[in-house]
Amino acid sequence: MEKPTVIITGANGFIGSSLVKHFQEKNWQVLALVHSMPSLKLPNVEYYQYDLASLVDETPFTKANYLIHCAYIKYDVNSKVNTNQINIDGTKQLISLSRKYRLKFNIFLSSMSAQVEAESNYGKQKFALEKFFTQENDLVIRPGLVLGSGGLFGQMSSFIRKNPFIPLIDGGKQPLQTIFIDDLVLAIDRGIEKQISGNYTIAEPTAISYQEFYKALCEKLGVEAKFISVPYFLVDLGVTFFSLFKIKLPITKENLLGLKNLKYIDVKKDLNIFGLSVRNYKESLKNI
Repeated sequence: MEKPTVIITGANGFIGSSLVKHFQEKNWQVLALVHSMPSLKLPNVEYYQYDLASLVDETPFTKANYLIHCAYIKYDVNSKVNTNQINIDGTKQLISLSRKYRLKFNIFLSSMSAQVEAESNYGKQKFALEKFFTQENDLVIRPGLVLGSGGLFGQMSSFIRKNPFIPLIDGGKQPLQTIFIDDLVLAIDRGIEKQISGNYTIAEPTAISYQEFYKALCEKLGVEAKFISVPYFLVDLGVTFFSLFKIKLPITKENLLGLKNLKYIDVKKDLNIFGLSVRNYKESLKNI
């Protein structure tokens, strides 16, 4: 029997590399599209040089069954490159090739911030990219804050280790829903296995506050941090001021807009469709 074959874009990234490892261990044929070749290549994984801004090598698509699109270029207000257009054109090209070579299924990694009312460029962009995937034949997954050894969570952990004072915007009362990296990977696997199409949010069903999460993270890292409540408008003013002089701060305007629009999402129905029981943030932190 021929092995299932999956293309994974952004295969060197936090989520992408976890997916590569997962499907490689399942004995699938993995075609990893990477921006730069890894120094250590996994056995039985084919690596292809890939850039969202360039023409895609069609070779992987001639032998693939599935596409998992994780690659994404982050928006930078100071960049001269139009990252929004690159993400759009790159995604359209992938979908076009998938349709051309009749892949069975496409999966897109979006975000919980991808909403109609999104104010951050990231949320708006992810929401726009979702439109290229059909409700009938594709799967869009909106994960919560992904917990594991990398990504945004890795950046948060690094910041806490280096800074004894942690600012909590508006007291850190914003709702947060997390997802352990292994549970997210399993959701994607289940989506392929069950051919689940449409848009779904995958995260722990109970929301916690950012303050509660930061306290648990500090305990996990063995850091005695002091929390400082800062009004949103004051942080916004400071970020705007320093950006005029192109001085980088630990938080950006994008981060602020993302926090401003955070809201609780009831995910119980979505988890039931996938047959998933995901770990809460405390269980996830223990497993990292």
